[in-house]
Amino acid sequence: MHALVTGAAGFLGRAIVRRLVRDGATVRALVRPGRTVELAGAEVLAGDVCDEAAVADALRGVDCVIHAAARVATTGRWEEFAAVNVRATRRVLWAAHAAGVRHIVHISSLSVYAVPTDGVTITEDSPYESESEARGAYSRSKLAADRVAMDAARRGVPVVVLRPGLLYGPGRRPPLARQSLTVNGFKLLLARPDYCLPMTHVDSVADAVLRAVRTDAAAGQAFTVVDENVRQAHYAMQYRAAAGEGWRPIFLPVTAVAWGARAIEYGCRAVRRRPPVTYHQVQRATRSAYYDCARAATVLGWRPAISVAEGLRDVFASLRGAATPAETA
Repeated sequence: MHALVTGAAGFLGRAIVRRLVRDGATVRALVRPGRTVELAGAEVLAGDVCDEAAVADALRGVDCVIHAAARVATTGRWEEFAAVNVRATRRVLWAAHAAGVRHIVHISSLSVYAVPTDGVTITEDSPYESESEARGAYSRSKLAADRVAMDAARRGVPVVVLRPGLLYGPGRRPPLARQSLTVNGFKLLLARPDYCLPMTHVDSVADAVLRAVRTDAAAGQAFTVVDENVRQAHYAMQYRAAAGEGWRPIFLPVTAVAWGARAIEYGCRAVRRRPPVTYHQVQRATRSAYYDCARAATVLGWRPAISVAEGLRDVFASLRGAATPAETA
């Protein structure tokens, strides 16, 4: 296998490269110009996914493409997100198809799904989010990119779409909640104790990628990739134990915060400013859903290889190990 990984310098991209190299694949890692990154065993190529010539050059001689490049930010103009997350996705998929690439994997997001009611079960057949504009440019662009990929699949492009949950893994402090704030030894969590967090280890996504490119029947399909739907209160306890920290979690009153966000939204609309938070954002961040991964298990043979508790212990061990040289220097 000769694979191209876009976004290879990113948190998830690096994990995908490591897994492919370990599996014996020849890997070309496409990174943005100016990025310095060491990817053992991979050919590192500088190039921008927004540059048609750079994409064509990166595709030479490959038979597999994993498109993990994306602009990930909480702020920014729509055009910046559309250029990277939407138009570049279309460019990569169709250029790969024209080059005769046999297997293409697009990394999407759970944010594409609508969560219409609390406690709903989400499968790959669940409807798309209908209020993406209320959630910000990133979520809106990921939804548009997912649509681009699924449309390309219907037109004969051999693409598989993977939709992972909240990503965590070695080398980066994991999220505690969808929204949280630290105040005087307390962790303020915008969530109910029974809210389900859809946690996904980066190595689980890398495993799903490998299985997707080896499974011909996967082409044209989307797969939800979530290791564990873990209750927020239980997750907070696991997180605190793994981190070796002594803070206390405080669960904010979700309904009051949501209506406060609506008041702010109306006020900002009156003065023609973008609100810092919207009612829909708060509702989506606190409306619980269970993400079903039966299709990934059945078609790809994918199953979580590590529990969230074990994964958190490994992550914080890696962070403590990374901090040791600086502390002793």
